[in-house]
Amino acid sequence: MRAIRRLGTIAAAFALLSTLAIAASKAERANKYLTITGTVLQIDKTQRTLLIADRASNQKYLIEVPEGATFKIVFGRYKQMREPGLSDVSVRERIEIRCFRGDTEHLAQLDAGGSAITVTAAQ
Repeated sequence: MRAIRRLGTIAAAFALLSTLAIAASKAERANKYLTITGTVLQIDKTQRTLLIADRASNQKYLIEVPEGATFKIVFGRYKQMREPGLSDVSVRERIEIRCFRGDTEHLAQLDAGGSAITVTAAQ
């Protein structure tokens, strides 16, 4: 009888600890990405970057778009396109793009004299 009770206690403790580990990793994954929705200000196709003015936070983001990264054109010429590429985006179009949230924010100095937060687009 004691062995069954002890085994049940060990199983309950293991189940409790495993659910805590799953919940912690899920919260960690939630903070891994950042969705930026805003207006495209500048496109550099040689360096594969987009300068975007975020609508929600009034900040500028310099987004590095690797080959194969996807985004959505919310308002613009190719908004019906399923997976637009970097060549399909024009200045003053609104896009929505999912980016990696870094540990620290890196600032880049722009040619016009301002600064922007640099992030990398997720695939």
